[in-house]
Amino acid sequence: MRRRRWARAAVVAVALVATSCGGSDTGESPVSLTDPPQISRWVTVGGIEVPIGTTDGPRGGEWEPFAGFSHTPQGAALAAITQSVQLATASDRTWPTILAGVAAPGEGRDLYAAHRSLVEMSGTDPEMVPTIVGYTLADYSDTAATVDVIQRFSDNSLASATTQVVWIDDDWRLNLPSNDTATITALDALPSELVDLEETRK
Repeated sequence: MRRRRWARAAVVAVALVATSCGGSDTGESPVSLTDPPQISRWVTVGGIEVPIGTTDGPRGGEWEPFAGFSHTPQGAALAAITQSVQLATASDRTWPTILAGVAAPGEGRDLYAAHRSLVEMSGTDPEMVPTIVGYTLADYSDTAATVDVIQRFSDNSLASATTQVVWIDDDWRLNLPSNDTATITALDALPSELVDLEETRK
C-alpha cells in the first residue's frame, strides 16, 4: 500500500519528465558533484516546495518558466528539480508556455505535448505531494547531466526520480524521454552520496 501511494505521488510530481539517459564525463575540468548549491529560499510550485539558488539559479519568478542556471553541477541539479516540478504541475492553461521554456526541443518534448494535451489536471492532492530531500548526480559533463531527485512522502517512504538535463542556448533544460518509460525507484534509505537540501529550508 505504501509503495502504491508514493508511486502515485511520484507520477504527480515528476513521472512525465523523468528519464534515465545520461551524459559522459569529459574530464576537461575538475568539478565537485557533491558540493551543495547555496540556497536563498524555497518557493511553492504546484503545492511542492522547490529550492532557489543564490548564484546557481533559477532567475525569475515561479510564474514563468524557470531559467538562468549556472553552467555547473549545482546549476544542473537545480534545473532538474525546479523545472521538472514546474512542468509536471503546470495547469491546463500554462503547460504549453512552461514546456517551451524548460524543455529541450526534440522527440521527447513532442511526445510530452501530445500526451499532456489529452489530460486535464485540477490540482495536486496534498496527501501525495512529495518533499524534495536532495539529489545525487549519476553523471555530469559540460553538455548533459543525470540527476536523481530524492523525495520523501507523507508516509515517510522514499523514492528517487531520475531526470536528465542538457546544456543548450547557454542554459540547462530538461531532456524529456522519447518513450513512455520513466525511472522512479523506491528507496529503503537515503543514498550515502546524497547532496542534502533539507537543512536549507527557512
